[in-house]
Amino acid sequence: MKDILTPRFIVLSLLVIAAASTRALPYLIPHIWNFTAIGALAIFAGAQFSDKRLAFIMPLAAMAISDLFIGNGFSLLVYLGFTAMVACGFLLREKVSATNVVLASFISASVFYLITNFAFFYPVSLYPHNISGILTSYAAALPFFRNMLIGNLVFSAVLFSSLNLLAKKYPALAK
Repeated sequence: MKDILTPRFIVLSLLVIAAASTRALPYLIPHIWNFTAIGALAIFAGAQFSDKRLAFIMPLAAMAISDLFIGNGFSLLVYLGFTAMVACGFLLREKVSATNVVLASFISASVFYLITNFAFFYPVSLYPHNISGILTSYAAALPFFRNMLIGNLVFSAVLFSSLNLLAKKYPALAK
């Protein structure tokens, strides 16, 4: 409980809220589906929250709350994909660098893409459950993958550099 009352936790939570609010961007600016900070948020949470439970809870709670307002509904695959992205953030712990953040952004977007677009997870009426269906599903999702990757890269840079700059000015925010 004492970890929750620290300045670091409060700043991390505010960054989570700011990142989660970007889920509304596609409703405000047309043609940018999947260009949000939520993937970067999952990576960031995995890398920055010392309590692994909070690393999972924060981005998933942000997703759930924003789903209530956006009305996309709950998709277990999407939440599973974001859980995998948090795990990618764990790989950054104690090794945060620009190169590692770029790698984590690419790997996490790729894992999310592979999980959420596997044709066997969809009704056969949408994609046949064969190699053709898998390839069709993945091809149809390429624009969304591109947008998520760009979003991960942009918003990871914002989140990680924001915390880094704040921690330099306010050492209490460092780990």
